[in-house]
Amino acid sequence: MSRRIWDLGGTDWHLGQAPACASPECASWDELGQVAEWLPATVPGNVRADLMRAGCLPNLLVGTQVEASQWVDEHCWWLVREWSFEPSPSARVHLEMRGVDYISDLFLNGHHLGRHEGMFSPQVRDVTDLLRPENRLAVRVVGPKWLPTKRSSPWFRFVNRLESKVTSIGRRHPHRRDTLKCQMGFGWDFAPALRTMGIWDDVLAIASEDAFIRDIEVHQEHEGGRVRLSIRVEVDARAARTALLRCTLSGESFEAKPIVAQQPAELGRGVGQHTLNLRVPEPRLWWPWDHGSPDRYRLTVDLRDGDRCLDSLTRQVGLRQVELDGWTLRINGRRVYARGANWVPADVLPGRVREQDYIRLLALARQANMNMVRVWGGGLREKRAFYETCDRMGIMVWQEFPLACAFLSRFPRSSEYLQLVEQESEAIVRDLRLHPSLVLWCGGNEFSPERNRPVVDVLRRSVSELDPTRPFLPASPSDGDSHNWKVWHGFHPPSAYRDDEALFASEFGLQAIPGTETLRQCIPPDEMWPPGPSWSYHGAELIKLKRYARPFLRGSETSLEDLIEASQRAQACALQIAVEHYRRAKARGGGGVLVWQLNEPWPAISWALVDFYRRPKATYAVVKRLMSPVLVSLEYPLRHYEAGDELTIAIWLVNDLPVDLHGCRLEVTLWGGDGQAVARQDIGVEVAAGLAGLVGHLRWTLPPGGDWRLTCRLSQEEQVLAQNEYDLAIHDSIRPTAGQRLRAWLSSLVVPS
Repeated sequence: MSRRIWDLGGTDWHLGQAPACASPECASWDELGQVAEWLPATVPGNVRADLMRAGCLPNLLVGTQVEASQWVDEHCWWLVREWSFEPSPSARVHLEMRGVDYISDLFLNGHHLGRHEGMFSPQVRDVTDLLRPENRLAVRVVGPKWLPTKRSSPWFRFVNRLESKVTSIGRRHPHRRDTLKCQMGFGWDFAPALRTMGIWDDVLAIASEDAFIRDIEVHQEHEGGRVRLSIRVEVDARAARTALLRCTLSGESFEAKPIVAQQPAELGRGVGQHTLNLRVPEPRLWWPWDHGSPDRYRLTVDLRDGDRCLDSLTRQVGLRQVELDGWTLRINGRRVYARGANWVPADVLPGRVREQDYIRLLALARQANMNMVRVWGGGLREKRAFYETCDRMGIMVWQEFPLACAFLSRFPRSSEYLQLVEQESEAIVRDLRLHPSLVLWCGGNEFSPERNRPVVDVLRRSVSELDPTRPFLPASPSDGDSHNWKVWHGFHPPSAYRDDEALFASEFGLQAIPGTETLRQCIPPDEMWPPGPSWSYHGAELIKLKRYARPFLRGSETSLEDLIEASQRAQACALQIAVEHYRRAKARGGGGVLVWQLNEPWPAISWALVDFYRRPKATYAVVKRLMSPVLVSLEYPLRHYEAGDELTIAIWLVNDLPVDLHGCRLEVTLWGGDGQAVARQDIGVEVAAGLAGLVGHLRWTLPPGGDWRLTCRLSQEEQVLAQNEYDLAIHDSIRPTAGQRLRAWLSSLVVPS
């Protein structure tokens, strides 16, 4: 019998509030009979999502209505499903819960299968002897009221409370570091304090014969144009026996003759490891989309006893190497410059996210010429569909563990907490290591690796033991990596980006207000204009928004539409200055640029290029141009210009493609306010593969009239390879006040760099 999988997700579940007398520490099957009301539920999902559908909660995306749901945290909740099952008499059945948020008790037909803490580690239980033709599966989730709060020492519990009061992060929940829940859910500057709970990932029933393949690990050796795979298979056998272990590698994204390797395997009772080698003589490599085809193979591992298949497991793999030399990333030995954005959870209730959500958002990243997303440490280990989509689209993934923002404080060091870190990090590595799109592990976001050495050591060990083929960064930012928040949080003008000497920029950005259509879906009508309390609740930092929008406002009277347009223009202008600066740094070893942020988890006034409803802001089109693999960048002093001033321009060309571009024409034009060309330079250029460098200078005297613009275009025959534009009227000379400089200095002390 080949492996059979039943998806137990869907709408056949029911949600019930545990009785008031229920102990959060000790769940009982008898509680089910005391549940007062059962409501329809969906899995994967979230307790609050089910309560909203049932009319027990208002729409949490509107105004401050999240506050109306805080009572949900003070209860435990049951999720129950009945299901019929008739496997063959010889079948062995495992139940896999891929993600329960956060502390849960699992029951099947009255039997307690165990208690589990952890949002990301799956629960895999052998339920063969408990199954009946009609079954009842029940999961009790402990309310967030009872989340651990005392894993830090008394001193650091005090520091946590102090830090939460002076930052906008986790203000209501200073104990957030005591768990490895999605940190964003404790309240962030772009997300509400909404501690999620429920079954947020898949629930599967898996039937095999009496041997069960638990895991596959693949190590690759690339040499001389050939690849050797060392495939390690973890097998759980009910009885000792000799079986035939066979691995078949066939094309997934292309047609190819299958490659087969097999050998006898002596199975002992219980869990054992078995290794088999397989050679690929003419490998099709996985590449980021801008360097080649993201080719993938299908690897099938099966165990056979004569003609009988004991179990079979199929996974997609990609053949590729990854190295990080300083901040130079190499894929298959070739330098690849990373262009992209930060990825945050796609929903404040992550159980609601489906494959189509991932596809739509990642397609927007790909269409914007991005080849990397950073899965930020305040978020998730996303669902499999996310990584499968990145594999297919050729988008690289920088994956962080779910640890974020310990400024004055640190993560706990208790043995209980470190064991939890080990459990969750090992599960994440095992789950993701076969995905070729994943090119980099990182310990998490904005904490000191030195102050948090015990945690970092656990993470490093998990990666080195389970996935030694990928680079590991202890935290972001690390040496040479920049989270540049002098602009925005420090009130510096966008020209300050040019002072940053970092070789990789993994965070920077400006807030911009989404369009009125999105605002109407999250801000009550009486708070739309002037901005009411719901604006700040949805993340708006109005003082900063107005400071950066000011140079783009036409007059003293400002309407909502004026402020929206000005904020989006300010965001686009700042990102243009930053992205071009960091891409020019490729000439001195720069490795990448990642905008903060691609998306957002609920309708907000945030840094996102694409709002919660998948509506791109005006900035998106500008970033698409800036992220083009081939870029023309004009570097000139950012200041106020008047007629008669000399404009000095340095012309840069950046080519991230692996091919030379011959016979190109570069045209740079200065335009007057009347739309007429004032000056033009047209030169022939050869653009080498991987180029980042100066190709010329211009000096033009500005004529009368004002409103000057610059455009540039690189073409090859009739094809336009890159184009860019600049408005000389745009300059921001507003320097931060003394108070703002003090705040920026204090910020630099608590945010590691």
